[in-house]
Amino acid sequence: MTSFIDAQHKYTERPDLDLFHMHTHEGYEIYCFISGTAKFFVEGTIYPLKPNDILIMKKAEAHSLLIGSDAPYERLCINFNKEALLGANTETLVATLDARPLGKKNRYASSRFAAFHWREYLERICQTKDNDVKRLYLTVLMTELCEQAQHIDTTNESSDNIAPIIAYINRHLTEALSLDSLCERFYISKSHLNRKFKRLTGSTVWNYIKSKRLLMAKELLQKGIPPTVVAVQCGFNDYSAFFYAYKAQFSCSPKQDMAQ
Repeated sequence: MTSFIDAQHKYTERPDLDLFHMHTHEGYEIYCFISGTAKFFVEGTIYPLKPNDILIMKKAEAHSLLIGSDAPYERLCINFNKEALLGANTETLVATLDARPLGKKNRYASSRFAAFHWREYLERICQTKDNDVKRLYLTVLMTELCEQAQHIDTTNESSDNIAPIIAYINRHLTEALSLDSLCERFYISKSHLNRKFKRLTGSTVWNYIKSKRLLMAKELLQKGIPPTVVAVQCGFNDYSAFFYAYKAQFSCSPKQDMAQ
């Protein structure tokens, strides 16, 4: 697989919550909050944001922005795959991210890590047009972030009451899941669960489940497992439904993504 880095310095003058719905990535994301009024929602955990706070999301970790006002919103976003990292330590770096529980210890608070110059690294990654230079700064940044991961302060993290539901979905992603069964298990009405889930993630419960299953399917296909087998393993009982959902999500058929 070739290396991939997409680095952007983004500015939204009048942010609209509808523009920042829940999403996931096939790779990793480093996000730096610069200005605005917002919180970040990652798999059931809500992170207050202050200027220069950094968050890291691993593959398939669902996240969304919770806008607090229409004040201008500025941020730096770096999306990359592990092939973009340099050196022999790549597997160790990504393993540090992959081993972390979903929605836990995503944020590196600027107040706690003020002595580090991580925003400068991110800005240089965004500014340079030389891909080798991007990879060098990214590797240095990732190395420092992973070294400091054990010092992350979680006291200001707050878990919303849908966090146990999200955790349950991810543990049972390949099994039969329905809104009715979730509501019965967690003693919550369908209207309340849908309303709360939509407010925090911008997504319905079913779209969240489908998105996670499709990302799982993509990984299995890239290991060479046939699409019909992958569909069943990822909780899709109807192959045609899987096929059209996959094509809508990734703009290609499952067979096209299958490793030869």
